[in-house]
Amino acid sequence: MAADRPDTNDTLPETPHDVGFDRAKIDELLERVRDGGSVDLLEETLAAIDWDRFAGASGARLAPLERAELVAYFRAKWADVGPLYLAELLSTEFMTEQRARGDIVFSPRLLELGRNEPQLWAEIRQFFRRKEAVTGLLLLAHRPTSDATERPVAGE
Repeated sequence: MAADRPDTNDTLPETPHDVGFDRAKIDELLERVRDGGSVDLLEETLAAIDWDRFAGASGARLAPLERAELVAYFRAKWADVGPLYLAELLSTEFMTEQRARGDIVFSPRLLELGRNEPQLWAEIRQFFRRKEAVTGLLLLAHRPTSDATERPVAGE
């Protein structure tokens, strides 16, 4: 295997968005976070990947060494991917699983919109993706000051 890329006949995913996940592992992650745990989102993303979807050169399941090399490859490749992107991706997978289980139910009218108006559906999705990205950027930039109660509100 090459030092920087595992040997494969297929093209490897470019981004974490392009891999399949074991959503049960994402459920477990959310439980840990809800219980107050701190996490490394890149490591958690790597841990949640459904590695059984990858095959070795022979087409068989990855051997432990092949899997370790693939994990190391993606860890290095995605090292600069920000936590906002990873959190968004994992939350989308979580919500998709909630919908698949029936915990979140879309109305027939909303489902009809998705089927009959795919461009409008895509426009709505794009709006919320951008909104979530802006929210995340604002949260990342937030630095509360210790004297916030003494400061005037902007514009006053």
